[in-house]
Amino acid sequence: MGNKIPKRDKFGLWAKVETTNVEILTLTIKSALQSKNEKLETLETARLQIEVLKQLIRLASEIKIITDKIYLDLQNQLQEISRMINGWLKHTKGT
Repeated sequence: MGNKIPKRDKFGLWAKVETTNVEILTLTIKSALQSKNEKLETLETARLQIEVLKQLIRLASEIKIITDKIYLDLQNQLQEISRMINGWLKHTKGT
């Protein structure tokens, strides 16, 4: 995807999208390696970062950094990731 982004946008908004994406990956790996008691805070942070990423992707679409098709694909994937994190949170909380 990175090669399709205009150079002027690659180092601005899209750089933040990529950074947030890596943060989410890091948080999910960290959660997988933590004890049940430690997971909650990390998963909550991951959930927050996913919501931030959704907004960044929406903004990228609105200012035409990405196409509508790419936007819809990314949003669908983020919705699925969000459901997975929420399920993991529910399981961890025991509810």
